[in-house]
Amino acid sequence: MSCNKLSARVAKRLLAVALSAGLLLVAPCEGLRADARQDAAAAYKAGDYKTAARLFKVAAEAGDLESQANLATLYVVGLGVKRDPAEAVHWYRQAAERGYAPAQSQLGEMYYNGFGVAQSDGEAVQWYRKAAEQGDAAGQNNLGAMYAEGRGVPQDDAEAVHWYRLAADQGTARAQYNLAGMYGTGRGVERDDATMFDLLDRASRQGHVGAQNTLVQLYSVGKGAPNTPAEAAEWYRKQAEAGDVVSRAMLGYLYYSGQGVTQDYGEAIACYRAAAEHGVLVALVALKDAYSTGLPGVEKNQVEALKWCLLAAKRGWPDGPQATWKLQQRMTGHQIEQALDRAKAWTEQYWQTPELLMTPISAP
Repeated sequence: MSCNKLSARVAKRLLAVALSAGLLLVAPCEGLRADARQDAAAAYKAGDYKTAARLFKVAAEAGDLESQANLATLYVVGLGVKRDPAEAVHWYRQAAERGYAPAQSQLGEMYYNGFGVAQSDGEAVQWYRKAAEQGDAAGQNNLGAMYAEGRGVPQDDAEAVHWYRLAADQGTARAQYNLAGMYGTGRGVERDDATMFDLLDRASRQGHVGAQNTLVQLYSVGKGAPNTPAEAAEWYRKQAEAGDVVSRAMLGYLYYSGQGVTQDYGEAIACYRAAAEHGVLVALVALKDAYSTGLPGVEKNQVEALKWCLLAAKRGWPDGPQATWKLQQRMTGHQIEQALDRAKAWTEQYWQTPELLMTPISAP
């Protein structure tokens, strides 16, 4: 079903879900001075994105840097305005050229992806560097990725490690994951499996799916703390029983794949649900996949699949918005309404005060 055939109510709520997935770059309205910014914040929080966009534009045209960046991001995702990548580039540039680091990092993203502007690794590096040198964690991570890949700069593992480390030290899960890869392979730094596992653990506990899956895979082949798949399962079981919800999700993966335990889809789903109650991202994505395709003992259910997809997006899953739209294309408006209602009910029941993760687009 085409998006434009959805009811106005469904469309508005889907926009709210997209916003809660972390697609707005800057937390709006901190220290606002202008009435326009204050009113824009109120409209934003109320889900009135057309009013928010209009008022952010008033503040942006008056030269407010945060409003310029916020307005740009609304143009990127099409919230309250028609999606317009070129207009997004315009407003990111306005703030970036005046030294606003988050806008510099995002302008780099636009060049990296060729979104709204001609693709240019050199321009991406230029803007990532400006942001990184001001301490912007996203810029630091992305500049590290450019050095690791040799895009826009000569390939340099030591420089990649330098920038990854700066971002990782700020607690950025993606950078922790990237830096773990450097330690695990000895690129730009002496190989150190202990440090690799520590970084993967730190990233996984923030919900980084890649880090979580990497830990499972390493443990299941005897690397790290446990030495065999069976020991990995027992190790995760003990950690889960001690209250570690990430380990509960990892145990679910082992039951799903049959590594170290007898394959049991029902037990896998039970573990994933228990972890999902605490917002563990890998569990939410796994539940989305299970209901999207169906498993023995788990009937295919697109409403449930969309519910889990929406919840994963709300917890900061980078692929969440795209996966959400892909699922809803095969669903009726009534089914989408049901999924939204179920996601809302789950949030109210288990996530009393959920913190929405701000996850702008970023380079690998």
